[in-house]
Amino acid sequence: MSKNRILILILVLFMTGCQQTVKTAKDTQPRQEPPIQEAETSKPTSSGNDATAADLPAESPAELESEPLAEVRVEKMLTPAQRLTQQLIEQGESALTAERLLTPVEDNANLYFQAALGRDPGNYRAIQGISAIVDVYTQWAWQSAQRREYSKAARYIDSARSVNPEDPTIVEMDFRISDLKARRENAARIAIKKRSEPTGSDTDTTEESVVKAGQFRLPEMLFSLSEDEIIAQIQPIIDEVSKTNQSLAIYWPNDKEARLIYQIINSRVTEFRVRAMTYHRADYMVELQQD
Repeated sequence: MSKNRILILILVLFMTGCQQTVKTAKDTQPRQEPPIQEAETSKPTSSGNDATAADLPAESPAELESEPLAEVRVEKMLTPAQRLTQQLIEQGESALTAERLLTPVEDNANLYFQAALGRDPGNYRAIQGISAIVDVYTQWAWQSAQRREYSKAARYIDSARSVNPEDPTIVEMDFRISDLKARRENAARIAIKKRSEPTGSDTDTTEESVVKAGQFRLPEMLFSLSEDEIIAQIQPIIDEVSKTNQSLAIYWPNDKEARLIYQIINSRVTEFRVRAMTYHRADYMVELQQD
């Protein structure tokens, strides 16, 4: 083999090796991935009213739920029987506000509350409603007693008992009224006794203490006495008027009490209507008039 041919062969082998080296280097270089578009995570640039749902703050279910809807859901959760009981209680509370406590018979607070308790024993609102009725009647009884209207006070206490006879408020108020009445009657007796006691010699009489024929003096604290004692004080006047058919003059500083004295006398004289005039004077006296 000649030297030229050997030289050409070596050159060819060298060139072939260089090409393979260049190709291997290209294959080993890291590939560059195309940029990933973050359309889902990035926020779109928007302005004005172009805000999307992603821009709005998240709200909890409780915030999204409005109160009327919540009430509707509660109403739907009640059974028909529970809804009827609730309706009865609401009617009772309305009647209580309007002071329809025991009347009218078909539309009063006690009727509705008792019906609700019959359907649901132990219902808190119904129990509170019945207690409120008792409170109203006992307060009316106390106010009447303070005005010395003891008969009316007793009627209010009886009404309270008809609602709930086991309520301790009734017992307490009944005791307060009885105690008030007893203290007043005792004070009136003491005052009458003091007025009847002589202040000096038995022969020393004043014009004020002289009672003429046909004149009847009454205690200043007449209406602090019990009903029986009031009648006992007025009975001599009733007897005299029944016999003589004379008209009366009532001298009393309190017009209401003066009219009450007349009503007592007239109601017990059944043969005729008693004629009378009242005078606003502190004489505490009833006088038979000469016709």
